[in-house]
Parts: sequence; structure tokens; C-alpha cells
Amino acid sequence: MERAGASAELDRQAGRFVYHVGDDRWEWDEDVFAIHGYEPGEVEPTTALFLQHKHESDRAKVEGTLQDAIATGEPFNIYYRIRTRETERRVVLVGEGEAVGGRVERLVGYYLDLTPEFTAESNAAADAAVAASAAARDTIEQAKGVLMLGYGLDADAAFAMLKWWSRNRNVKVRDIADRLLAVAREGHVSHPGLRRLLDALLDDLTAHRH
Repeated sequence: MERAGASAELDRQAGRFVYHVGDDRWEWDEDVFAIHGYEPGEVEPTTALFLQHKHESDRAKVEGTLQDAIATGEPFNIYYRIRTRETERRVVLVGEGEAVGGRVERLVGYYLDLTPEFTAESNAAADAAVAASAAARDTIEQAKGVLMLGYGLDADAAFAMLKWWSRNRNVKVRDIADRLLAVAREGHVSHPGLRRLLDALLDDLTAHRH
């Protein structure tokens, strides 16, 4: 018999979390429980449980990201896979540190579950939505590039994120892409850590040309 909360999982695609650093204690809202395959309160959300659900290939990456966030308090985002009792889910974790007296005391943020956007039906609907013109496809490809760079996504996950916003905001995929590119061109998409990473990468690439 299927668990009562299993069918609701697909409808719960975003949830909030708080991690209390000093107490090593997590708070999940009911949607984060559902994303992990649990009823609210069914388990205690510990760091061990948090890491247990990560795909083994992603676990070190996630743990390192959280350790950096605790050390610096800087905003973070990471794309990885969660394994539940029913399935494997693809999520983006977004958050930042809250510091008191120069020390990070909490990490706060949200989960974005992209899993349903990878389904055949969702892909077919999105393909139909962007088939109108080559210009629309170019815009979407550029928007995917922004998301790939900003969130560390692959191309499929970046398209899934565009579809997530489209479905949950009832706005066409190409219109979401247009808005995202407009914001990027206005210079509002900026992150010091990302700029430092790109500076170092470009410096390294150009150094090899001499």
C-alpha cells in the first residue's frame, strides 16, 4: 500500500529550511519533509539524515558547500540529487548565513524540487511553448546559460528550472527567459564569489596562451 504522503510529494516542490549551527539542529517545513519522502514530523531532521539522503556522488559536494557557508555566511546554491524511499529527486538548495557578532549562527533558505519538470509530459509542453520561433529558442538558450552559471546546473536542470517557474507562476517559458535576461543585462545578477571564480578561471585560461 502506498504511503499517504507519497502522492502529495509531486505537488510539493518548494520548501523552507533553517539550520542552527551551534545546536547542529535543522528545521524543515512540511514541504521539505515531503521532498525527502516523509510526513511532517515523521523523523527528526538531523545533519546525518540530511547527508544520508544525498546521492553518494553528490554528498561531498553538498557537505563542502554547507561548510563554506557556515565559515563565510555568503549566499550559496547547489544542485544535487536526493534519494527517498520511493524515488530519486533533483533539487536546488539555496540559502545564506545569518551572523551575530561576526559568527554565522544560522543557515536559512529553501529547496526547489525540479523532479517533475524532467517528465516527458512537462518536456513536451515546454517544447511546444518554445517552438514558435528561432528567436525564442535563442533567448531560452541564453537564459539557460545564466542559470547554469549562477546555480551550477547542467543544461537539462537549467531548462527544468525555467519550466518550474513557468508552471508555478503561470508565465510562458520564453517570457520567463526574457525577464531573466533583462535583469541580467541591467547588472542586477551579481555575486562576489562568482566574479572571483570567473576572474581566476579567465586568468588561468589566458595564462596558458603565453
